[in-house]
Amino acid sequence: MYQVLYRKYRPKVFADVYGQEHVTSTLKNEIKENRIAHAYLFTGSRGTGKTTCAKILAKAVNCENSVDGEPCNECEVCKGLDSGTIYDVVEIDAASNNGVDNIRDLREEANYTPSRGKYRVYIIDEVHMLSTGAFNALLKTLEEPPAHVIFILATTEVHKLPATILSRCQRFDFKRIQPETMSVRLKQVAQLEGMELDDDAAILIARIADGALRDGLSILDQCAGRSKKIDSALVSEVAGLAGREALYKLTDCICTQNSSSAMTVISELYQNSYDMERLCVEMINHLRNFLIVKTVKDSRGLIICTDDEYNSIILSAENFTLENVIFALDLFQDALTKIKTGANARVELEMAFVKLCEPKLDVNIDSLVDRISKLERAVNRGVNVSQQPAVVEGAKHLHVMYVPAVPDTKHDGFDYKLNSDLLTRRNILLTWHSSYQSWLDNAGISATVASGVTSGKGISVKAMKEVTKATGLSYEQIQTLKIENERLHEELKNKEHELSVTAQKLQTLEKQLVEREHMQSAWGSNVWKNEIEEEQTY
Repeated sequence: MYQVLYRKYRPKVFADVYGQEHVTSTLKNEIKENRIAHAYLFTGSRGTGKTTCAKILAKAVNCENSVDGEPCNECEVCKGLDSGTIYDVVEIDAASNNGVDNIRDLREEANYTPSRGKYRVYIIDEVHMLSTGAFNALLKTLEEPPAHVIFILATTEVHKLPATILSRCQRFDFKRIQPETMSVRLKQVAQLEGMELDDDAAILIARIADGALRDGLSILDQCAGRSKKIDSALVSEVAGLAGREALYKLTDCICTQNSSSAMTVISELYQNSYDMERLCVEMINHLRNFLIVKTVKDSRGLIICTDDEYNSIILSAENFTLENVIFALDLFQDALTKIKTGANARVELEMAFVKLCEPKLDVNIDSLVDRISKLERAVNRGVNVSQQPAVVEGAKHLHVMYVPAVPDTKHDGFDYKLNSDLLTRRNILLTWHSSYQSWLDNAGISATVASGVTSGKGISVKAMKEVTKATGLSYEQIQTLKIENERLHEELKNKEHELSVTAQKLQTLEKQLVEREHMQSAWGSNVWKNEIEEEQTY
């Protein structure tokens, strides 16, 4: 029968345990010096080696030929414990054996001496699942156990354990296994199994496993079922990930405010059976990388990825401001919370993307701040928010659009270039020639001619070119951005005013409440005083 990788390559000695040197070194020294505690508590996230270390410890304390605190795995006791023929090590799943009666049976068994080894070892996994009565029943035995008994408690939620239990155990905290350490182990196992695992795929598996080596080996096992040659694309497919390409497409849609493309990408992923909740989590992790890049000076060590992907993250993050990233993270976090409470995952995710691509749909303060940030960034850095093709390729063209001017009428017809000198010298808005629009249309020039007379101050072609060169925006676009910026600031001001009014109302209500309490207190005091006076009168 096929044995899955995480069982096949489960460590049998402390030296084979990856990423937990602070735990294994201490346990080995205690065994060597014969300073074995009566109760141990192993805590940490899943797949970090808690149960594995518990089993190794159980063998090491009973091993007949222990060397340097390690079990030999060759003596009769070690072999008997591995095969299950020696019953001095008892594993209990507290998730299914969490009652008082189960612990009482354990206490009675603990009084019996070991059959073959030196100690009877009880490994209680998921100990936080015990009931209150079970904890109370276990407490006395933990406090004064028989000399031949060792308890090893393992849990992923140590905060659920009573303080009385914690104080009677020697505690070891298991860390999440670092991606670099896990990828090394994954490549070792892949080599032993005759697989080709590239570096990108190993890092991706480590990232998905989130510090749990057992999960990493399980994913590797799944990939091996598809192909012996494993790359990042195969890992993404097997694990049900959207893939880096899809994530970057979606972030580009947010940058360009293209909700239509975002909905198309989400639809394609949905049709390919990608989990929408998982996609939401991936977007949060992706944007978290942007947040790290923008807030941490030396961000490389905090992002789990290859060097190429890290460079891609930096380039993509440049299109976002810090306000944009925080606003997007808030939206996706809210969407994820609603999804976990039973809301339609696809709809919630689509709504989040629409709000990000169409900011005007969201009128809260965070949204307004985000919109103002985008406008200011566009004006300051010259990002072309909306560009339209100015001319038909190969046709005559105007260098500046929407600049009021008059053509040079010294020549018959208008089949010549505009007089740039004339435009440069004029600083007063003039009336466009009535027939100029038709001439522009016939010449294939894409431009709009204003009709009528406009009053005010004009701008020269030279000045216009300088503005366009400096910002990347046309004069009209800059004016539009300024107007929109002013409007958003006004909206923000109104929202702040509303909040201020609400705060004042709340303050008034609190003041009225305090006054009412004072009045009631004073009334009660007067009633009490009157009653005393009446009694004295009698």
